[in-house]
Amino acid sequence: MTGSLDLYVRVCHGDPLAMAGLVSLIGEEPGLQVQAENEPGEGMADVVVADHACALNLLASASAVDQPGVAGGFRMPRVIVLTRRDKEGEVMRAIASGAHGYVRQDADPAELMDAIRHVARGGSLYLCKGTKALIRHGKPCVGFTAREEDVLRYLVKGDCNKGIARELDISANTVKAHVARICEKLHVGSRAQVAAKATQRGLVRV
Repeated sequence: MTGSLDLYVRVCHGDPLAMAGLVSLIGEEPGLQVQAENEPGEGMADVVVADHACALNLLASASAVDQPGVAGGFRMPRVIVLTRRDKEGEVMRAIASGAHGYVRQDADPAELMDAIRHVARGGSLYLCKGTKALIRHGKPCVGFTAREEDVLRYLVKGDCNKGIARELDISANTVKAHVARICEKLHVGSRAQVAAKATQRGLVRV
């Protein structure tokens, strides 16, 4: 953070109108200095407010350079995802990528201001009220391994076990075991129910 008491916020959003609105809204809040991502700025922001895609890109880029001895003490700003997305899978991916806050665009503007100040102080993961309810008190209720996510993606497409096995270069029995664990985690009893529930909750990217 800079020497002043102000917090410096940058907004990154794929919708220019939404970005302009956020810059205007945040700029009216006392103690917050705000700029759009495409504007020149001095120094590093304390907090970045970004849509889902921009946030994941930023976090991925930061993780690639935020290593000891890289970029002369690079300091990653704390990232708040602001999005219309209301799927558990999207929230889980943002959290897993290192997002510090997740606020829905239909939340009260006061929640966004609270989130900015909370994460700037180094607070724990901030979830708006709607998102907390979605993922059961802030804890993702489904955790798939990387291989289970691969199998789930093909399951949702309607592929059979043998087809999935060919695609992933594993045995059909291994696929069957993964499918059984996925069913257990989703509390369903069939492949069709897996596909329906995973799609409904946004747990897979096809």
